[in-house]
Amino acid sequence: MIGFEDLGLDVTLLNAISDMGWTLPTPIQIEAVPAGLAGRDIFAQAQTGTGKTGTYALIIMARTEPGSKKPTSLVLTPTRELATQVENEIYKLSKYTGHRSISIYGGASISDQTYGLRRGADIVVGTPGRLKDMITRGALDLSEITEVVLDEADRMLDMGFADELNFIMDAVPKEKHTLLFSATMAESIKRIAFNRMQDPMEISVSRDEPVSDLVTQYWIPMSRGAKAEMLEHVVTNGSPKTVVFSQTKRMVDTLADEMSHKITVGTLHGDMPQAKRERTIRSFRNNRFQVLIATDVAARGLDINNIDLVVNFDVPMDSENYLHRIGRTGRAGKEGVAVSFVTKQEEYHIRQYERETGKRIRKVRADEMPSAGTMIVEDYVKAPAKAQRQFAAAPVQEKKKPVRPVIATTEDGKKMVVLQINLGRDDGFSKTQILDLVKRVGKLDDSFIGNVGLGRSKSFIEIREDRSDRTMETMSEYRHKRKDVLMEPAEHKSKYQENKPKKGDGQY
Repeated sequence: MIGFEDLGLDVTLLNAISDMGWTLPTPIQIEAVPAGLAGRDIFAQAQTGTGKTGTYALIIMARTEPGSKKPTSLVLTPTRELATQVENEIYKLSKYTGHRSISIYGGASISDQTYGLRRGADIVVGTPGRLKDMITRGALDLSEITEVVLDEADRMLDMGFADELNFIMDAVPKEKHTLLFSATMAESIKRIAFNRMQDPMEISVSRDEPVSDLVTQYWIPMSRGAKAEMLEHVVTNGSPKTVVFSQTKRMVDTLADEMSHKITVGTLHGDMPQAKRERTIRSFRNNRFQVLIATDVAARGLDINNIDLVVNFDVPMDSENYLHRIGRTGRAGKEGVAVSFVTKQEEYHIRQYERETGKRIRKVRADEMPSAGTMIVEDYVKAPAKAQRQFAAAPVQEKKKPVRPVIATTEDGKKMVVLQINLGRDDGFSKTQILDLVKRVGKLDDSFIGNVGLGRSKSFIEIREDRSDRTMETMSEYRHKRKDVLMEPAEHKSKYQENKPKKGDGQY
């Protein structure tokens, strides 16, 4: 069995891999990493979920030194969601190498991104439009680039970025190492490979290995009217972290309304503003809700490694979307389950999926589904009757009780909500800096803010009740030095003393 230590990686990268919980390399990592380290250009057909981000991140960090005055690696992605996710994974893998990374994409502050580039970044991850803009402004200098990655190149062309790609590729040195990843082998992609790469090594894992062996697939025959009840049964027992796919935005909202009284639910579909979509994904990644109900807008680029279960509430019409959907689970060495709810008229799709994946999708009756949610259904089906009864009686994990906000009252009678933020002394903040940050990001003046308490890893701030929800929402869109900021109601009002840190978070 091949391990990461067999791929020729430095100990600094191996330690970061271990910290991320990765156990064994994926097929594309086994093939591509040694070749990439040796300097071969790579043209890979690989879909989301195959480990491609880790593949090229490991290669470019192994081949470049950190601390450069100008960027030495450039990663191009089609969307800002993917750019953010890629940069986040690179940041984690650079834990011991010292590489600095930054994401550059449209819709964010140009001045902030320019400032980040001036401070220095070894690896730039960005979308074609904003990258071209930054090059034109003179804010991004690509003269020292030695490593170029084109991630989801087919999507970039589909989105009309051909001119931007050519502009950017003309701006990097001719002598460079290039890695191209695409879900398809379209002629337009092949032209890029042959025109911009030197004798690229071709790798294909999309067809031969479309679904991780860690994903166990099932389908349940049922009527359309029975689906909602079965969905509630599956996700409310055992508390699996779940992505539910539906065909329409209306059904996404309907399911969320029906289920929100029992579990924490988030939604994702094409009508949502970009900022809200990013906030939803970030909240789901940080476990602020258990179930994400989405249309296929989330099938590509949703890069979260700890999803237990994927439910196809509505089965997709084509096999490619099925692959993208179930690829959200069974990642980073962790097992996952994919379950499809299938009406009589839809059963022919199952044979299509099996041909595409090359794997069997086990049929399970609705009354055979165990109440423990994400327990491997196959184990339940094989179990004797007594064991099946034990499965059905499996204890439900206790749900976390919602936090009741702590209310403080000022001398003039105004009600203030005590909010907790995951920033403190360990992040380099003083009381004044916490106050200034919340005022600036939350667009608040002094009349909306009460006392501030500073701790080591978290702090407390009183916000006027009528602005507390909006402030939490705004602050949770903010990142401090690549750290997702979380602001939520405090469970209690602690007392902190600044400059007198004690064990834990101290007193205020």
